[in-house]
Parts: sequence; structure tokens; C-alpha cells
Amino acid sequence: MSIIERVAELLGPIAPRNPKYRPLSGADAAAHAGLVERAAAQGNERFKGPEIRPTRPARTTARTLNIDLDRLRSQSILTPDAVRTPVAEGFRRIKRRILANLANPKAAAPTNLVMVTSALPGEGKTFCATNLAISIALEMDRTVLLVDADVAKPSIPQALGLEAEQGLMDVLLDPRIDLADVLWKTTIDKLMLLPAGTTHQHATELLASEAMAMLLQEMAARYRDRVIVFDSPPLLAASEASALAHHMGQIVMVVEAGRTTERALKDAVARIESSNVVGIVLNKGPGAGLGYSGGYGYGYGSG
Repeated sequence: MSIIERVAELLGPIAPRNPKYRPLSGADAAAHAGLVERAAAQGNERFKGPEIRPTRPARTTARTLNIDLDRLRSQSILTPDAVRTPVAEGFRRIKRRILANLANPKAAAPTNLVMVTSALPGEGKTFCATNLAISIALEMDRTVLLVDADVAKPSIPQALGLEAEQGLMDVLLDPRIDLADVLWKTTIDKLMLLPAGTTHQHATELLASEAMAMLLQEMAARYRDRVIVFDSPPLLAASEASALAHHMGQIVMVVEAGRTTERALKDAVARIESSNVVGIVLNKGPGAGLGYSGGYGYGYGSG
């Protein structure tokens, strides 16, 4: 039995997720207390909470990252001028399924919230998230926000040459920081970036918080044509990934061919079993051929 067939068997029918927020309790609630309170207003006062840092003047426009296309090519990452390669064609197939789910949503959460994760570190999730985001940005009627949600070990900066101090965590921690203050435009048309931001010891609680849920609702609803791709931590290496998964409308699981064991994949899938739409990308497969598996699985191989 192939790994894709095993994946489809392991996933099976997935129960719909309860869309209601489930509050923290016990030690997690105590750790999270005081960081973020319930949302009550709009604009920069979207989240009311304690004063953590002095007020910073808001920027009226996002900064622009000049992406080095040669740097991307050296990492086998797509560029707007790329020719038809197996990698480009593979991500076209993957994005077609994701875009189809946007048109025919099957999840309780917004289907334009797409999380890319893996069971273990080093399977290529950042490679896949970045390529997927750029591929979607090449669509005529779509824009993309690529979010570095691997808050403990951010990988997007290294891949794209981004240097940023503030990002997602800072928006959650400081009510004075608006999302627009930490976004980056790029020289790839229709692609924007949201860095991970300041590391925090309670990152899991923040990503599971109501403040995060409401921020994601705002991100999903503000631009109807935008797909938001999250580069998530590996599911078996960090608890943040499971917390983030509960908010996602679609999840793409990256599986490294010849390395990820059936046991590891089964354990990883169990941590996102409440999610409605799950796809599997088979990465680093032999040869340059591309395959597709129906049901819940995507088949993809890069030479």
C-alpha cells in the first residue's frame, strides 16, 4: 500500500469541528490572564488589554520587501517568471484543490485560512507554504498573505530574506499595534507577508485565545479575494500547531517521502482530527513525476 493510500485510510471521515470558542482553564488560563481581553471595539482598539509597551505611531502604508528572485531560484522556490517546471505544475495542482474549496466550502472555519504543517521538522513545510503562496499570487483574481506562524523557529525570514522585529505575536500582545503596522508588501505582485514577531513563552495560549480567533476572523473577512497561508510549526514538535489548527478552514500536511513513518503520520493526523479539510503533500519523492490521490490526499513529488 502506498503512503498516499495509507494517508487516505488513516484520515477517514473527519467529524465537523465545533466552531464555538472553547475558553482556557486551569494553569493555561492563569498563564494567559491579563494578556488579551475580549474584543469590544474596532480599529486599533479591537482588543482591549493591559498596557504592555509605549504607544507606537501607526504606519499608513506597509513596508516593501524587495525579494531577490535569484535567491528564490537557488532554493527551488517559484518566481513570477518561472517556466513550466515539475515543481510549478505540482503547486498548480495543489492550489486548484484549495481554490475549489473556497468556492464550495465544507468547513465551519473560513476556507481562505490555509495552514501548511508537517508531522516532524525538516519535511519541507516552509518550502511548500512559500511555493503555494507564490503560486496563488500568480492567479488573476487572488491576493495572498503568507503568515509565519512558526513562532518559536521562524523560517520565512531565511527563505525570503526578511528582517522584521514585529509581527503576529506583537499584534496579539499589544492592543496598540494594528495588523497593518506589521504587514510587509513584496515586489512579487499580490503577495504580502506577516512575520512571526516577538517570541513569547505563552505562544500556544495566545494562538488558542479568543483574541487570535477574532484576529483571524478579521483577516479572513477584510479581503474576500485573499488567501491566507500559514507556515505552522510541526505538529509533533510544538503544541502551537494544534492550537492554530482549530481555527483553520483548510490544512495541508507535508509528508517527506521515505522518512515520515506511518506511526508519526497517524499521531500528527490525530492532533488535527477536528479539522474539516485536510490535504496531504508528498514531498521529496523520487524523480520529477507528479501524482494525485483523491479523497483527502494531495500527491506531490519533487525531485
